[in-house]
Amino acid sequence: MNQALVLRILPKPVRSWIERSETLRRFLKIASWTMIAFALDKVAQTAVIVFLANVLGAAEYGRLTLAQGFVNSAQLFIVLGAGSVLARYIPAMLEESFARAVEIINLCALTILSTAGVLTLAGIAGAPFLATFVLELPASSPIPYWIVAWILLTAVNGLLLTIMLSFEKGRAMGEVSLVGALISIVAVPLSAMHAGFYGAAIALVAVEAAKATLLIVHYLRLLGAEGVSPLTPARRSDAPLLLTFGVPVFLSSALWAPTMWLAQIMLKQFSPGGLASVGVFGFCNNVLGIVILFSTITNRASLPIMSSLKARGDHGAVRKFTASIVSIQMLSALVVGLPLVIFSPYIMSQFGPEFFSERLALVVMVTAGVFISGQQPLVNVLLINDRPITNLAGMAAWSMSLLVITYLMVGIGALAVAYAVLASSILRGLFLVVAASRDLGRRSR
Repeated sequence: MNQALVLRILPKPVRSWIERSETLRRFLKIASWTMIAFALDKVAQTAVIVFLANVLGAAEYGRLTLAQGFVNSAQLFIVLGAGSVLARYIPAMLEESFARAVEIINLCALTILSTAGVLTLAGIAGAPFLATFVLELPASSPIPYWIVAWILLTAVNGLLLTIMLSFEKGRAMGEVSLVGALISIVAVPLSAMHAGFYGAAIALVAVEAAKATLLIVHYLRLLGAEGVSPLTPARRSDAPLLLTFGVPVFLSSALWAPTMWLAQIMLKQFSPGGLASVGVFGFCNNVLGIVILFSTITNRASLPIMSSLKARGDHGAVRKFTASIVSIQMLSALVVGLPLVIFSPYIMSQFGPEFFSERLALVVMVTAGVFISGQQPLVNVLLINDRPITNLAGMAAWSMSLLVITYLMVGIGALAVAYAVLASSILRGLFLVVAASRDLGRRSR
């Protein structure tokens, strides 16, 4: 899919609007490949989710949900905000030279090597606790060791995807996603049928390993084409960026996945349904991912552009671009979410009575997805203007409200976390509107 093809399939008013803006045309060029990558990932993920929910049942699917939540949370403590540092500063440093951008990449890579070593040791030491308390498996289970590998590979893949996107090499993302999707659709169901939860978890690790290998090959080819060594020394003078920008962004990111994971632990421990309720919420949360898919795609493509516009001092373009992306994202979420709400009883009935009895949770999570869409561009405004602390404050309020609401309502099962996600997302959205509007107003005058 290229830019010309995407333009041809768009309605004429939208096509004309995009063609008049150099920034939107550049955005579409990146987003079209990003759309392919995320669409492939999401199609494969949706197919696998539907299959696993049927094969594993609510309780086993809940166990897999907890494992995935732990992976998503722990990998943040490896990356430590490096992904956002790269997305923020690679476009700006490319204005100087390609080698300058590689310097900041290698600085982040050194940091990740250190944190990966620490987390690996911690994961090996804590394997029995993870097996027994979190997953309710025997202490001797090998699954925690596979989860450590899963965490490391997920962190590496996330960072490499950010690098390729920041260099506007979306085609590589599409190729990697295609391979990952094909392996997922084939390997994960077969492994789950053969060995249940164990087989599904190990197959998911194998998918991440294949994607990491391909991304590393693409990155090394990119460096070779530019004549830049992958061992280009990092600049010590860039190190403060990891503290002043990276750490606050990390803390913001570190609140999202762990908060969701802790809410699911509350479900497991205190709700009447236990692991079954976790499984229902995990399914609804994955459906929410479909609702915000377009938002996720465009967010990845928009941050490098916004950072580049900021580096050029074009604050008016940043304001117009932000308003356009927020509007498009929320509209797309509404278009996708409305049919899911209408057909929610039918959807949930396909997975058995445990899912159908908590069907309202799907409606609430879809509604939350509409409010979540459009928030990240406002976060990007804060980040490109070096205000990560403000974003951190909003995330802290979101995390606290979500956990408190979940705790107070946990007796109603998966619906408790769904209500908590909706309420906390509305609260954070209002905070971001106020913070970003003030910032855009100051910068554009």
